[in-house]
Amino acid sequence: MSEIVDPRQGLATADNDRFLRQWFEVAYQTIKFDAHSITESVESKRKWFPYNKGGAFRKWYGNYDYVVNWEHDGREIRNFKDEKGKVRSRPQNTDYYFREAITWSDIGSGELSVRYRSAGAIPGNKGSGVYSQHSEALITVLAVMNSKVGQYIIQIINPTITRNVGDIARAPILNIRNIDFEQLVKFNIEIAKRDWDSSEISWNFITNRIVSAIAEHNPLTIWLILLFTCLIRITSSPPSQTMAT
Repeated sequence: MSEIVDPRQGLATADNDRFLRQWFEVAYQTIKFDAHSITESVESKRKWFPYNKGGAFRKWYGNYDYVVNWEHDGREIRNFKDEKGKVRSRPQNTDYYFREAITWSDIGSGELSVRYRSAGAIPGNKGSGVYSQHSEALITVLAVMNSKVGQYIIQIINPTITRNVGDIARAPILNIRNIDFEQLVKFNIEIAKRDWDSSEISWNFITNRIVSAIAEHNPLTIWLILLFTCLIRITSSPPSQTMAT
């Protein structure tokens, strides 16, 4: 596989509790969701950027939940040292930061679940990625690795619960383009994306699917539901913890 795509490991912060947050734990205006390069991230003057941490079993799309402190090109992380002055973090393969990718979780007791990751994120060391200048190559890799054949191949290469970059790089794959094949994969991605974005934990969430269904048949009912929800939030006591900035 390494002949047609670039499997790469990402950023190891050395202290996730310090440098990572779930996106809804920080002020929304301090997050840059759509940076396409390190230069663009610096120019944005934002503090938090999407971080691909891996996460739970999920195929095709999802696990867009963490952000990392990469303010000023990761100045704090790059200078995170131990008591002897040795740098603890590993901001490796930075040329691949913020690029479109295919990713998976480094550790999993079940099947390997491979996902499409849109541009804008920093890869983590437990959420490594496969990169290419050609989107078609990424689609091919995604399809093969999510297939029964792909699962069998990975189990032969590494029968443990860890799937690292080297394992993926050694997987055999034919770089054959098929338009029908690509459309099926993109359809799967779109279904998984709609499912992910239907939950409040998604930063692309707009409205609940049940509420949408009600709205299609009775606009008055949905208006009353939204009004009731707003009243509950207004009358509720404020949270006890201060939001991170």
